[in-house]
Amino acid sequence: MKTKFIILGLLIAIAVPVFAQRDTIRSNKNEFSIGYGHFPASSFRYRPGCFIYPETDNIGAFYATYTRRLTKVIGVGVTACVDPIILNYHDQVNGERTLVCKVNQNSIAILPHLKINWLNTKYVNLYSKVAPIGIRYSTYKQKEYYPDLYEIQSPYDSFADHIGYAYQITPIGIEIGTKRCAGFMQIGMGMEGTISIGFRYGLKDKE
Repeated sequence: MKTKFIILGLLIAIAVPVFAQRDTIRSNKNEFSIGYGHFPASSFRYRPGCFIYPETDNIGAFYATYTRRLTKVIGVGVTACVDPIILNYHDQVNGERTLVCKVNQNSIAILPHLKINWLNTKYVNLYSKVAPIGIRYSTYKQKEYYPDLYEIQSPYDSFADHIGYAYQITPIGIEIGTKRCAGFMQIGMGMEGTISIGFRYGLKDKE
C-alpha cells in the first residue's frame, strides 16, 4: 500500500508542472497571422509548348491566416496565399539560347488548415500545420513575345482552365513572443513556401 502511495505521489509531482505549463499555452481562441515565404508552390507553373524549363524570378509568397482554436492544442482555420511569379522561357535558335517570352503568373489560393501546438512554454511555442486540400486560381500575361517567330500554346480563357490544386504541409514551426503577439518561422512545402517568416496576433479572449 505504501508503495502505491509513493507511485501516486510521483505521478502527481510530475503532472502538476505539466498542467502548470499547459496553462501558459497561448490560449487565444482567435489568431491572425501574416507571413512571407521563399520558393512557394514550385509545381504550379504554366509551361507553354515544349520549351526549355523556364528560369524563374520568384518574388515569394505572401499569405494571411485565421485560426480558431478548438482546444489549447488544436486549431482549425483558413489560409489565403498570393504567389506572383515571372517566368523566362528560352529556346535554342541557331545554336544559341534565346529568350522566347516572359510570362507573369499570379496565383491566389485558399486553403483550410489544421494547426497543432505540440510543445508549449511561456514564450516559445512549437507547432505543425497541414492544409492538404486547397484551391488555386492563376492568371497569365505574356510579355516580350514574338508570335511571328515562335508559336506558344496559351491557356484557354475559360474559368476552369485557371483553377488548380493547392496545398501546404508544415512539419515544424516556431513562435517566439507572448500570448498576444509573436514572431514565427516555419519550414514546409506548398503555397506558403519552403521557409517562411511572419507575425502572429491573438485576439484577447472574453473573460
